[in-house]
Amino acid sequence: MEEKYIEKIISNEQSTKSAHKRIDDAEARIDELEKTYAIMQKMDYRIGRMEDSVEKINKKLDSNFQEIINAKTQNTNEKSKKWEKFLDYIFYAIIGAIMAFVLAKFGF
Repeated sequence: MEEKYIEKIISNEQSTKSAHKRIDDAEARIDELEKTYAIMQKMDYRIGRMEDSVEKINKKLDSNFQEIINAKTQNTNEKSKKWEKFLDYIFYAIIGAIMAFVLAKFGF
């Protein structure tokens, strides 16, 4: 009968050792998960800040893009005005030359 108790005690000890090993493994996994969770929280914070920064950059780019388009349009308008002015001078010079030729032909 004593052998039966000894076997039972040995079986209980082995079961206890096995349970402790599983608990230790579970605790190690929980520690790793807690570390991972902490890292994820930091990443979430940083990503949130990065999204805010990107949004601010996009707003600045949009406003600067509008300014660039307006400046480009203004430069194009100024160049076309200069070109129109130049053509006007040439046109009036040709008209003046024709008038001078006609006046000279008729003796004025």
